[in-house]
Amino acid sequence: MGLLTNLLFFPVTGPVAGVRWTLGKVQRVVEDELTDDTPIKQELMELQMLLELGDIDDAEYVRREAILMQRLREVRDWRVARDEDSEGGAAE
Repeated sequence: MGLLTNLLFFPVTGPVAGVRWTLGKVQRVVEDELTDDTPIKQELMELQMLLELGDIDDAEYVRREAILMQRLREVRDWRVARDEDSEGGAAE
């Protein structure tokens, strides 16, 4: 009976399952981008270069570095929370 029910309701459940799968993939990509700290590290290196070249002064460097370091902490906190969620879900 289960196979017959699946075949009869496939026009409704098929697209729903496809949308659910697609949204899951999109969510995974977005989370991967949110937890990637490479762009922030690149910005920190560029900021250091600007300071060394004399394009910005120490006060500007400290201000901008504080902002970048806060973003880096947020990304790392997000990564830790995401890892804990995935580990907790797997254990259940």
